[in-house]
This record gives sequence, structure tokens and C-alpha cells, in this order.
Amino acid sequence: MFGLLRRYRELLLIAVLLLLPLVVYFAHARRQAELSRFDRTLLWIASPVQKGMHWAVSGVERGWYGYVALRHAHQKADALQRRLDLYELDRQQLLLDRAENVRLRALLGMAEASPERRYLGARVIGVRLDPKGLQLVTIDRGANDGVARMMPVVVAKGVVGRVHAVGPTSADVLLLSDRNSSIAARVERSRARANVRGTGEPWTCRLDYALRAEDMVEGDLLVTSGTDGVYPRGLPVGKVTRLRRTGYGLYQYAEVVPAVELTKLEEVLVITSPIDRAQESAEPAPAPTPGPSAAAPLMTPAAPPQGPAALAGPAAEGFAPGARRADGPPLPAPSPASAPGMEIAR
Repeated sequence: MFGLLRRYRELLLIAVLLLLPLVVYFAHARRQAELSRFDRTLLWIASPVQKGMHWAVSGVERGWYGYVALRHAHQKADALQRRLDLYELDRQQLLLDRAENVRLRALLGMAEASPERRYLGARVIGVRLDPKGLQLVTIDRGANDGVARMMPVVVAKGVVGRVHAVGPTSADVLLLSDRNSSIAARVERSRARANVRGTGEPWTCRLDYALRAEDMVEGDLLVTSGTDGVYPRGLPVGKVTRLRRTGYGLYQYAEVVPAVELTKLEEVLVITSPIDRAQESAEPAPAPTPGPSAAAPLMTPAAPPQGPAALAGPAAEGFAPGARRADGPPLPAPSPASAPGMEIAR
């Protein structure tokens, strides 16, 4: 008997280990309300073993994932941070390049829209905005590039100012907000004339010499009139705001918000072509209105004057048409309405 037990003791032990869970299961299935004494005994014995095994396994996991697996994590984190910094610098540079591309495209579009003018691109390399003194920006173009005093400086949004002082490789631009700046302008809507003068503050100017009877409202766009011999006609200057019209006096008063953000200038255009004052200040002729009298001639030839009358016109003053005065631009050629040999029909 004992020989059989010794011979098959491994099989018997396996059978007992397999039958024990079944016995426990069936015993528990019959009485689910409470644990049996045997169950409580098994749990009491197995609980310390289970806690010890859980502590050992958790300690091994913490040691592995907290030290062994992260042995080179700091080096990897530093390398990734350096790569992230480089990518951030590249992103910032791409954003700057995109913004510059947008500005340069706007300047190029402005130059292409006015092929009769010559433009010279320049970058702003210095800024001096002093409320008590000159408000200047310095550009990287000078006399060697063809820049001269009094040349207008613009961007796509409108007027910036005019060249104030010129060096060989750089030039100072007097901004329109400077107190010494005055620009002949007109209201784009009603064609009323006025002057825009700087106040020493880059975000506002004032309106001078606007007659009280002129049609002007807040929000009107002011453009250059071309009568000052510096700026071409039609360039945006700013918008009218805080308009004040009193019941007496000759003029009305207002503030002007510049069309250009003068504190954010980076690239500008210098208009290097000479300004023809007569052409710039001339208003476009209105289209003729058809009607019964449209067929009647507005002007009829007259006999050329004889004798002293033939000297009427610019030549009588000693200036031939196209000649230059000592203190002004070339005289324009006489218009047909005032030319000798033509008179308006009455």
C-alpha cells in the first residue's frame, strides 16, 4: 500500500491540487451568503503571501521603468528639446518671410499700377519718433542710388512722408506726422481742398485750411491733390475724424488718422520720377453730356491777332512755352481755350 503511494505520489499530489479548487468552488456555490471556515482559513493563509508577491512585483516594475528603462531618457529629452527649439526658430522665420512677402507683393502691385512713375525700393534701418522734435525714419538708400531731397516716400496703403536729408548710402524721411510736414490734400468724395499737417504724434494729424462751407463728413478719405509739387495726385493720406464745424469763422477743423501705420514701417518706395505739377494738379475733364446743343461747336476759330496782340500769352512775359522760371517748374503749354487764335463761342 505504502509502496503504491510512494510510486504514484506525484500523480496523487496533482489530483489533490486539481480537486481542491473544485471542492472550494462547489462549497462556495452551495452557500453564497457567507464564507465558510475553510474559506476564511485559506484567505488568512494566502493574504500575506499575496501581499508579499504584489510588493515584490511592484518593486521590480518600479525599478525597471523608473531607472533601467529611463537610463538615457534625460539625454533623449535634451536632444528632443534642442530639435524643438530649432523647429520653433524655423517656424518664426517662415512667418516673418510670409509677412515680408505679403508686404513686398503689395509694393510691387502699387508700382505696377503706375507704370508712368519710377520707384526705388528701400528698407527702414532707423526710427526716431520724437514728439518734441523731428519724426524721422532712416532708409538704406541714398544719393548713390538716385535719392534726392523732397522726393515722396510711400507704401501700398498711402503716403509715408518725404525725403528730408540725403547721405551717400542712406537718407532720412520726414514722416507726415511731423509738425513740419504739410501735405496738400482733397476729399476724395467731394473734392474739397485742405491741408494735412502733422501734430508730432504718429497716430494722428490735423486738418488745416478746410473752408467751413466745403462738403466734408467724418470718415471721408483724404488723398493728395498734387498741387504742392511734392506728392503725386491721388495717394491716400488718411481719414477725417472728430470734425468740428462752428457757426462762425472761415474754416472747419478736424483730425486725420493716417492711412499708414507709421510705427510699423519696414519697407517703403521712393518715387524718383519728377512730379509734373501742372499735370498732377489738373482735374480730369468731365464727360460731355449728349443733348440738343451737343452738336453746336463750343469753340470757333478766330482770326489770328495782329500787331501787339500777338504777344499775348506766356511769351509776353518773356517766357516761351516750356521755359523754366527761376523760382518754379516749367510753364505748361497754353490750353486751346486760351491759345491765340481761339475764342469761346458765346
